[in-house]
Amino acid sequence: MAKRKKRLIKQEMGLLKQAERHREKIEAEPGKNDTTHEYWEREIDRFERRARERRDKLKKLGGD
Repeated sequence: MAKRKKRLIKQEMGLLKQAERHREKIEAEPGKNDTTHEYWEREIDRFERRARERRDKLKKLGGD
């Protein structure tokens, strides 16, 4: 169980970090043909949803 908890925590942190990178891109970079601001916003939503799923799994396992 300990390895699974550690893996879920690491995944959650990575997803939130990636969402933060996308937020920085929205602020700093102009959109392009295939990577528009709307695309980055959708990606942020996906990353945060996946992070919440990981957090819920951790709670079911009895984690933090």
